[in-house]
Amino acid sequence: MIKIKPMLLCILLAVLGSGCSFRFVYNHLDWWTNWYLDDYVTLNEQQQHAFDDEFEQLHLWHRKTQLPAYAQQLKKLQLAINGQIERQQVIDNLAQFTEHWQNFLIAAEPKLQPLAYSLSTKQKQQLMQAIKEGNQDKLDDNEDFSDQEWLEERSDDQKDQLKEWFGKLTAEQKAQVTLISKNFQRSFEHRMAYRQRWSHQFSELLNGDLPDHQFKFEFYRLFVTGRSLRDEKFNAIAANNNQIFADIFVYMVSSANEKQRKRINKKLDKVIWDLEYLINED
Repeated sequence: MIKIKPMLLCILLAVLGSGCSFRFVYNHLDWWTNWYLDDYVTLNEQQQHAFDDEFEQLHLWHRKTQLPAYAQQLKKLQLAINGQIERQQVIDNLAQFTEHWQNFLIAAEPKLQPLAYSLSTKQKQQLMQAIKEGNQDKLDDNEDFSDQEWLEERSDDQKDQLKEWFGKLTAEQKAQVTLISKNFQRSFEHRMAYRQRWSHQFSELLNGDLPDHQFKFEFYRLFVTGRSLRDEKFNAIAANNNQIFADIFVYMVSSANEKQRKRINKKLDKVIWDLEYLINED
């Protein structure tokens, strides 16, 4: 269950990146989701039918209620970009993305909770082993950068992302993004500690043999409000990094030349068009 978010985050990034295959991916999310789910737990026939039915309803809800919200937000963001965008507007947009994700969790929870409750002992072991291996893979993949090397890597990532949206950056823009990026803070250790706390409590829930009503309560707590397990330092680092990203974005918008402004508007127009196409598609 913990791996649902990265999969959906990739989909959201596909929206924001406006890849040419996004509409195809979105319209075939049932296939992609089942393919992804198979890496974590093997459902029996009855569970699979129930999952497919619930996913179809969730997908329809998302298309009709959430895609319009994404489109509306991007239209407002585009207006701000073409006006006098401020740091707080960018931070508010990031908070709104988190709110969209929270809305999805609230809608998905009552559909996934019965499935989690129905898992056999073998399925629970399979799921927890997959989550454990996923966490370990992240630990193994974490390169042992020095602070300076990490900041350089983070700065390069920012410039690559900005290039995707604005086109080629000027030498002055690259230098300024590098300078602002020095204020980013590392969060990996805190993020992994949070994942470990979540995984441990989820394992206890699955293996606790709780009555149905108590299982429902605990599943909701972990699935919908799991962010409460993040420590204060992690939250502070996340807030700082959002502010630094906002500073970078505001700088890029304010320093963008005519060609760069045309590019980001064209990219946003494409994303909005794709979203509206999917909203109105039968």
